[in-house]
Amino acid sequence: MDGRLPSKHIKGDSWICLGDYSITIMMERHIARKKVKEIMTSEVVTITPETDLRTLKEMFERYDYNSFPVLEKGKMVGIVSKLDLLKAFSPGLNVSVSRALKLFSKDAAGIMHTATVFVSPEDDVSKAADYMVEFKLRSVPVLEKGVLKGMVSRQDIIRCLKVE
Repeated sequence: MDGRLPSKHIKGDSWICLGDYSITIMMERHIARKKVKEIMTSEVVTITPETDLRTLKEMFERYDYNSFPVLEKGKMVGIVSKLDLLKAFSPGLNVSVSRALKLFSKDAAGIMHTATVFVSPEDDVSKAADYMVEFKLRSVPVLEKGVLKGMVSRQDIIRCLKVE
């Protein structure tokens, strides 16, 4: 035997059998059977478009979330991530004191994303995972008829993975 895998592969929905070997890898499709509402965080800390960047920075430090939904009159109007805050202080991150003070007086509306990817409470968790992978997101808002119902993070999804 030369150590190479055989060229014949047979795949099933939850297993892979490599050629003549009797090796079967069982893969539980557990994630696809759960709904977002089963794993999401329902109590979400939010901000408004008027939240200043100093307060936003303090909130990121206090809560250690990846992003905050931005709400106005009960409706989600955007989202702000840690990366958005960091970008506000670029380029070079050699920010002078006077520039930092000016930036800190700005508000979330100036750095938030208004076009956001979201899922609904009834969506499969796999849809949220697909969005996170495709768009390189750490968390996704959960909306129902435009109203924020929760957030689902990578960690929430990882907790529900079942690998056997």
